[in-house]
Amino acid sequence: MPGPGPLSGLETTASAATAGAEHGRPWTDGSLGPEDRVDLLLKAMTLDEKVRMLHGALGSPVPTTGYIAPIRRLGVPGVTMTDGPAGVRNGQKATELPAPIAQSASFDTEVARQYGRTLGREARARGQMQLFGPGTNIQRVPVNGRNFEYYSEDPYLSGTIAGAGTTGIQSQGVIATVKHFMANNQETDRMTVSADIDERTLHEIYGTPFDLAIRQGRPGSVMCSYNRVNTVYACSNEHTLRTMLRSRFGFDGYVVSDYPSTHRTSDLVAGLNVELPLPVHVNSLTVRAARLAGAVPQDAIDQRVREVLTVMFRFGLFERDGTKTSPIDEAAGNAAAQRVAEQGAVLLKNDDAALPLTDSARRIAVIGSAAADSAQGGGSSQVDPLSEDTALDAVRKRAGRSAHVTYHDGADPRAAAGAAASADVALVFAHDEEGEGGDRSGLSLPGRQDELISKVAAANPETVVVLQTGGPVLMPWLPRVRSVLETWYPGARGGAATARLLWGDVNPSGKLPQTFPARENEVPANTRAQYPGVNGTARYTEGVHVGYRWYDKTGTEPLFPFGHGLSYSGFSYSDLRLEKSSGGPGDPVSLSFTVTNTGTRAGSEAAQVYVSKPDTEADSPPRELAGYRKVSLAGGESRELRIEVDPRQLSYWDTGADRFRVRPGEYGVAVGPSSREVPLSTSYEVTE
Repeated sequence: MPGPGPLSGLETTASAATAGAEHGRPWTDGSLGPEDRVDLLLKAMTLDEKVRMLHGALGSPVPTTGYIAPIRRLGVPGVTMTDGPAGVRNGQKATELPAPIAQSASFDTEVARQYGRTLGREARARGQMQLFGPGTNIQRVPVNGRNFEYYSEDPYLSGTIAGAGTTGIQSQGVIATVKHFMANNQETDRMTVSADIDERTLHEIYGTPFDLAIRQGRPGSVMCSYNRVNTVYACSNEHTLRTMLRSRFGFDGYVVSDYPSTHRTSDLVAGLNVELPLPVHVNSLTVRAARLAGAVPQDAIDQRVREVLTVMFRFGLFERDGTKTSPIDEAAGNAAAQRVAEQGAVLLKNDDAALPLTDSARRIAVIGSAAADSAQGGGSSQVDPLSEDTALDAVRKRAGRSAHVTYHDGADPRAAAGAAASADVALVFAHDEEGEGGDRSGLSLPGRQDELISKVAAANPETVVVLQTGGPVLMPWLPRVRSVLETWYPGARGGAATARLLWGDVNPSGKLPQTFPARENEVPANTRAQYPGVNGTARYTEGVHVGYRWYDKTGTEPLFPFGHGLSYSGFSYSDLRLEKSSGGPGDPVSLSFTVTNTGTRAGSEAAQVYVSKPDTEADSPPRELAGYRKVSLAGGESRELRIEVDPRQLSYWDTGADRFRVRPGEYGVAVGPSSREVPLSTSYEVTE
């Protein structure tokens, strides 16, 4: 079950300030707990007032993307809501944070917490009480148009980063909304497609990120998605909303619909709390009619209202004016954006130590329109930035006045190659185009960018490629370039971060949260029946073998594996030890190992722990991520790391027993810098 709420200190302050009830309103007594206050308030509410808590409305006093209207007779405040996975988006300017995938690429929960704190702080400054984020769906297909919004193909990495981000958002008194529940893994036909998923896969892969986010972050809200899950719409799905979300995951907040994804008034019975953006299926007339027909019992209405009000009391919304605004701290937002961009960038290739750049690079050719722009993903995550920089300006500044920096937008690849030929180094910037509402048509860079990179590399062997993408791309030019740096969509200070990474002012330490395929069809969902689906159904027949699990199971060689990421330093692993060599099914696995920085430059390494389960009773992937830890080391420094693997990471979903179960037998434990490089290994025995 979820632990104590993240706002205990704020609640205490609010309660102390308002102890004692207003005359005739006993629920305003701050000395009472949220549940007791809800009991008192529900008794005073009319049916129409209860229904008003269950749908969106117009009339917010501040710009919003969603709003629950107040009930002034009873002193119930309204709830203002904003989009926000990559920055506050309520029609006003805010910090443009890097694409959320950069958080998971950092393999660092503190980076995710800082990202969340920035979102929460700016949402509150804009008078918003609820923020729609974090996006927690699995990157099942690499062409999904919203992969930049999501964290990973791995459920453990996704869930732990989402949990940390949720904690960060809610530390500022803003309700986080974990979304889109569930199996919303493609934009093609997203309003109607049915994700046909077996129960084991539903729990192990697609449910686990939400489960972890809820247990670790206790979000006040969850957003249900457009799609269907095993033929039933997600916002109408009692199995996912009540059995899984509430009973199994322990969720104690309220569920809001995507815009619009409510299909019937009886969705309230299935577990939906609030229809957004406006009352189409949930309003006084429809609820009264459904109540009269027995489709929506009164106790279901009361329970849905109770869940909304409990969160409002828990977050102190009755004790403060949540619509009060204040100036955004632009400097703090930009500093956070730059740190995330620096920590999440992944050095994919670096032949002959072409990077970092040195003072000997006096003639620098910057190629590609992406260098003069600030890339973002499109849709509800697209932010109107307070400010933004460009890589071109940052490179010019970092190179200094003694360097000669030229720029060509790359529209004519042949001319760009000519401009780069005589340079000491050619920096080619390339981007993809991702956004809500549609998937990418393929994994190639759009336009003539592949041709551009190939021609520049042919003209200048000292070519470095900087990618600004939301996910994997093919790289037919890879053998002909020296280095490749993936910066995702790097945000408001992406230019400064990129320059610092290129010159080694910051040592790259990111790791890939998603496998980069070598070829278009070498992906787990490689048939039309799997993706985008046939006759309205996408069949998840790859089962639990999603992402690197599939590559490992099939022996398929990726372009770059999950967890891969280079550094300007080198790191070695040694001395793997288990605290105990065996234990029961409910015992954690405690291990330690040493990481050494074998270089002279300070750097950080994200060490990864993988487990291999015994292949009895259920077919399991060759290895699964079970833990990770990022450590910063000076040149030559060694440090012992300790990681505890939760028994949940050893388990599988037993469909017959309807629960996660750890089977007895021998488990492999491996440690290393990526899913394909695990130099340390040992075994652990689970006994009956």
